[in-house]
Amino acid sequence: MKSKFILPVILFIAISAASCKKNLEETAYSFLSANTVFSTEAGLKQATLGIYDSWRANPSWDIFYQWVLAEVGQRYVTAGMSGDRMITPFYGFSHNPSDLNITNIWPRIYQTIARANTVVAHADEAVSDQAVADTYKAEAKFSRAYAYFNLVRLFGGVPLIKSEVNSIAQKDEIFGTQAAVQDIYDFIIEDLQFAESHLPPFWTGADLGRISAGAAKALLGKVYLTGAGLPLKNTQYYQLAVNKLSEITGSGEATYNYGLLPDFESVFADNNRKNKEVIFAWTNLWNYTYSHSGTIVPYFLFPPYFLGTVTESQYGLTPEFYNLYESADIRKNVTAVARYLSLPAGDSIIYDFSTNRFRNETQGGSIVGNTLLPFTGLAYAKFGRTPIDPSQLSVPTDYSSDLIQMRFSDVLLCLAEALNETGQTTQAVPLLNRVRERAQATQYPVGTQEEVRQQIRKERRLELTGEYTTVFDIRRWGTLKEEIAAMDPGQVLNNALSPYDTKLELYPIPQAELDANPSLTQNPGW
Repeated sequence: MKSKFILPVILFIAISAASCKKNLEETAYSFLSANTVFSTEAGLKQATLGIYDSWRANPSWDIFYQWVLAEVGQRYVTAGMSGDRMITPFYGFSHNPSDLNITNIWPRIYQTIARANTVVAHADEAVSDQAVADTYKAEAKFSRAYAYFNLVRLFGGVPLIKSEVNSIAQKDEIFGTQAAVQDIYDFIIEDLQFAESHLPPFWTGADLGRISAGAAKALLGKVYLTGAGLPLKNTQYYQLAVNKLSEITGSGEATYNYGLLPDFESVFADNNRKNKEVIFAWTNLWNYTYSHSGTIVPYFLFPPYFLGTVTESQYGLTPEFYNLYESADIRKNVTAVARYLSLPAGDSIIYDFSTNRFRNETQGGSIVGNTLLPFTGLAYAKFGRTPIDPSQLSVPTDYSSDLIQMRFSDVLLCLAEALNETGQTTQAVPLLNRVRERAQATQYPVGTQEEVRQQIRKERRLELTGEYTTVFDIRRWGTLKEEIAAMDPGQVLNNALSPYDTKLELYPIPQAELDANPSLTQNPGW
């Protein structure tokens, strides 16, 4: 779902919310007023599409930066076949407040919030039917909630901008102070409760892919589960997570059109978008007419010539991660690539576990990738594996892969965890085993609460690695110190693995934002 133009008024608001002083002094050479945009439902719909678009639009690098911040800071990450350029310094925990990933993500997410605030402020002006207006506001509030959920998990307390910013006179919003983490969670929950109450259970036809009540309930359940962990440790949220996630599982699956697909790999197939396992995703459809209409994320993850074009595999999964899977687990070779045919030549590329490198078996076992690296990991490939069309070779970085943000298996594992943490271990294990059964993995027995806790945490790794959840899980569980202690310095280029420090539980506030907004303070230790 994508907008072909961006409303100048929304761009102006986004610039204001980013709190950049020099941008506030720019001259607007064209302007489309809110009265014009929100005079019809068509304008309201276009503005709402602009919110969806903000999650995946240019600059295209930001899309990968989001992935890096959510997935790289963990024990099973190392350099890819092409190097580690795109994951440095995050896999060695030596990042700082000026790193581009951190600097770019902050304004990117606030752009989404600004667009959402504009739709919420003006939806009632565009349509007279309150139910229709509330549907658009619900979609906007969902995105706003998800934006703040990402911000609070990335940075902790951040400015909480609840309403439209359309004037430089609104200094309290533009130069806002950091809200308490609990206040941010309260606002997220309020937005999602509105969304679940004003959206249909699911969408069909041309509306497939729009945020539904089911998606709002799923995300709300995950928000409760996250808030029950660190740093809030609001343990009453565990039961609220159980209550909410139970609404869309069991008998609720038919109501909200959710379920597990029989085949794990098909969940991610480009010809199977918006299937019933996808809770919500950001759509990418490559078109040569539009620059970066696809996503660059697979480009920096796929191994070279995996789909017939050059890629820069800048991220690798360690052999230790690969070996966490049972041999029959079908997720093993969907998540991490141990062998493949290099197209179009058809060379057989196989990972050599004795040397931690890929080799070209067709050409006598020569090393594939950067030969200067002492260690490379298995390539990540949990995306649609559609061979590249020859017409796309001029833009080899763009792929038509949806960026799935949450799946139904995540719902099942979140519910299992919430049940276990509330002492309902016997009820938790069947949900865990439902995920494992689809994977053709051994069923877990009902054990102690601690045993099941560890099984669930491992299962989230096996099922969801690469899906915008790994770093956030580690932080809410409080296991980052264990993660770093378990790492071999050799898996980080030049042995540049930093020791654990409590400051690493959050990313630093971007230095550019501190320079622009005197009301902000840096996170402790940075």
